[in-house]
Amino acid sequence: MNKLKNLPKIISTIAIILGSIDIIRGLMHTFLINFAATNIAGLDLSTSQAADLLQLMGAFGISNYISGVALILVGWKSRDLALIMLGVIPAAYLIGGLTIRFNSSGFSQTQAGWGGIPMMTVYLAVSSITFIYGVWKSRS
Repeated sequence: MNKLKNLPKIISTIAIILGSIDIIRGLMHTFLINFAATNIAGLDLSTSQAADLLQLMGAFGISNYISGVALILVGWKSRDLALIMLGVIPAAYLIGGLTIRFNSSGFSQTQAGWGGIPMMTVYLAVSSITFIYGVWKSRS
């Protein structure tokens, strides 16, 4: 960990910004859940599974609050931990995405629009690029 002490401040700044975005995502997934479900995710809430879909979206929103606060705190207090978290985020989404795809392969294609994917692609790219940059800077 001592190698990580000379990390650039941008690592902390990006962690705090991404944490703030996570809190906004949490608000969308909880307080604005109906709007987000129908207008962003494109979910059909006229089915008998609507309450289940909203409960899952809300649970995801709760985890967004947790990850948001965690990113803000590590960005504020520990630049080396912020760098680690910026690497963990895309790794976790990669593993999760692959397991979801694997476990849902026997089901019909989704009809949802998943309008949050472009924003999440940018979020994951920023996290990944910042992580790679931080590792590169820590070694030079």
